[in-house]
Amino acid sequence: MFANIKNRLASVIAPDMPALPSSSDHHHAHRITSSSYHQRLVHQQQLQDKFTYSRPHFLQLLTPDELKASADHNVRPIIVPRDISLLPWGTGYAECVNSGKSEWNEDQGAFCRQVLSDPTHRYPDLPYTYFGIFDGHAGYGAALAASHQFHYILHEKLVDCLEMLLLREGMEDVAHTSLHSPNTANSIPHPSQFHRTVSKDELIMGALESAFFHMDALIAQDKDRYRDAGGCTACVSLFINGKMYVANAGDSRAVLCQRKISVENEKIPNAEAIGSEGSYAIPFSFDHTPETERTRLLGVAQYKPHLMGKFYVAMEYAKRPHEKDLGQRILCRQGTMKGWTYKTLTRDDLRMPVVTGEGKRSRLLGTLGVTRGFGDHDLLAIATGTLLKPFLTPQPDVKYKDLTKIVSIPDEQNEDGDYGVLIMATDGLWDVSENDAVARTVFQTLHKYPTERHRYTMVAQELVAKARGKINDYGHWRLADSKAAATVDDISVMVIPVYQYYKEHIEWEQRCAREYRERLKQEQLAQSAVEAKEVDAANTAGVLVNGTTEMAQVIVESPSLGHETVEKLSRENEQDAGTLQTKEQMEKNVSRIANNAEEQVKETVQEIINKVTEELDTVNLIENKSTANEKAFVVQSKSPNKTKRPKRQEDKNRQPDKR
Repeated sequence: MFANIKNRLASVIAPDMPALPSSSDHHHAHRITSSSYHQRLVHQQQLQDKFTYSRPHFLQLLTPDELKASADHNVRPIIVPRDISLLPWGTGYAECVNSGKSEWNEDQGAFCRQVLSDPTHRYPDLPYTYFGIFDGHAGYGAALAASHQFHYILHEKLVDCLEMLLLREGMEDVAHTSLHSPNTANSIPHPSQFHRTVSKDELIMGALESAFFHMDALIAQDKDRYRDAGGCTACVSLFINGKMYVANAGDSRAVLCQRKISVENEKIPNAEAIGSEGSYAIPFSFDHTPETERTRLLGVAQYKPHLMGKFYVAMEYAKRPHEKDLGQRILCRQGTMKGWTYKTLTRDDLRMPVVTGEGKRSRLLGTLGVTRGFGDHDLLAIATGTLLKPFLTPQPDVKYKDLTKIVSIPDEQNEDGDYGVLIMATDGLWDVSENDAVARTVFQTLHKYPTERHRYTMVAQELVAKARGKINDYGHWRLADSKAAATVDDISVMVIPVYQYYKEHIEWEQRCAREYRERLKQEQLAQSAVEAKEVDAANTAGVLVNGTTEMAQVIVESPSLGHETVEKLSRENEQDAGTLQTKEQMEKNVSRIANNAEEQVKETVQEIINKVTEELDTVNLIENKSTANEKAFVVQSKSPNKTKRPKRQEDKNRQPDKR
């Protein structure tokens, strides 16, 4: 009887929620889970935070008094940066604390400007800018950790693919790119052992996705060393290489507000709409809630039923079943079904559905209203103690826009309308504001302050003020225009002028083109100098060879001048070669060629010297032998014959020529 009364009371308080399990086994399991969970909570309270609570650094709230004033739940002050130069391109930011839901503002904002540098200095550095909005729940720890660490993780992921990201059109190695992808400048060849091509867009999207998973894993590693960080959603934008990338996990949102100028818009007489004519919003992210991800969540429960235990069922009913409907046919769909079918209701079907409620009231396991993000590793379901993390994922949805393809007419002075203004905000804004209404507010405010340096900060402040509303005499926050309930959640809004980034990107491209042309010119001059040195070295080698040839000819014609000529020409050649090397300081390759030529010349000269020496030795040997024969002839004859003496002398003179 008590269980029935409890179920009826729960139905009155939360009509969308089914009856709670009443089995004694379920209660026993719940008590065991609750006991271990409370023990862990006690242990967590003894640990310290990884990061001390603070607001975004560009707000410059440095003292405890300033932090306390920013968290006043009664006043709910709107906080904006004191120095807008801390944010790039005049980006606007504003925030407001909740009305008492939590002690501190659990939202966090972050940005970072970095450069991807080529270690070989072959290509120019590639700059990028990152912005992030994080909405915490069950504590501020996860959002605070993401704001401090995510940009480092993202930078590491981008560095991993640095070699392919730096290849730009007009600067690639033609032989390398034409082999794999001759028709697309944006298609980067994968390593040669694979048969796939990967574009730069896929590389950057992969870096963002991988960074989300890495950040979630880092929070999981810290859960036993630091106080429980809770969880947070994440909405990140990345501006790199002339494109805008947006990655989102959770119910924070990024919307690109744009505006078209036409003659019809200028005829609108409504004074309140001045400046917002033709404005429209393009969503760059989609909320991840139990309702929008119902199919995925029911699929996880259907294929992994052990995650539900005995408390939940992977079913969706057209009408909430009651115990009195047992045995009757009901309309339902199970798991990942898109259509509806009938089945006979059993007692197991009375368990709580994995997804309950609709819209902003939808809940996962009756507990959590978001299904993607960071953290929540120890979060348990209310009343059952079931772990929620297996149903959650940090996987982001990534979209991008190529800003180089946008056509803008300068005479219209509608750059913010053509390129758009990116609004990144937590659900505190989107709970009470439609996308198109935000776009109208953006361009109305910009029209009101056309030249103000703080104009984008004023847009952020106006959006936060409208969502926060005003407090009435009863202490309730109400929207100023409709008197409906205003948001009681934390509100954080970032306003990014996309055109300001694109101008910076164009200037960077022009600077890179100039540097590239100068580098090509220097390389051409250096190549010409090397070729000239090689020609001089070749000429020098030719001179050395010619001199050696002349020396060899002199030696053959005049053996008696051999040694003197060799020494003289060798000294001249050595002096010429030494003077040339000292004077011009030829490069390594030219020196190698000259040295080889000189060694060949020396070897040739040495061979000629050896041959000449052999000839001289032969001549001397013949002369000695001839002299000996003459003496022997004189001894044998014993009588000198003066008439025959000249003949022997003539023969003696002719013998060397014959030999």
